[in-house]
Amino acid sequence: MLVSVRSRKDVSLSRRALLVALCTVTAVAGGAGAQQSDPEALRARADSNGDGNIAWEEITALRAQTFARLDRNGDGVVNSSDSPPSPFSGRFSNALHTLQADFDADGDGEIVEAELTGAPSPLFEAGDTDGDNVLSADEILALREASAAN
Repeated sequence: MLVSVRSRKDVSLSRRALLVALCTVTAVAGGAGAQQSDPEALRARADSNGDGNIAWEEITALRAQTFARLDRNGDGVVNSSDSPPSPFSGRFSNALHTLQADFDADGDGEIVEAELTGAPSPLFEAGDTDGDNVLSADEILALREASAAN
């Protein structure tokens, strides 16, 4: 696995962008937004098999579920046509712009599932210190401590 070297600032910004996107997307897609703003709730959601670790496959599965919720009209892309009716349209628009900035690889203004599920995760890569594509409980704790120190 090729891991790019990024500064702590890049990892912190990527983590913030991911948390903002997941929290906003969950609220827009009908989830419990307040509950999802808690990093522990997000961790619990990503750890789908409950083993205390987060495997890359669990991240991609969570991203695929998020895509399915966002693609409200089922056309295979997430774009402005997936916006829910008011009063959530503004929130969706903000989330869409965040997702486009982070995941719209070809810059066409639409996000296809492969762009969302296949995008790199600098935070995951930084935390996966042994390169096994799994964030162990110890690696998650180290990430949490590094985040708290920033």
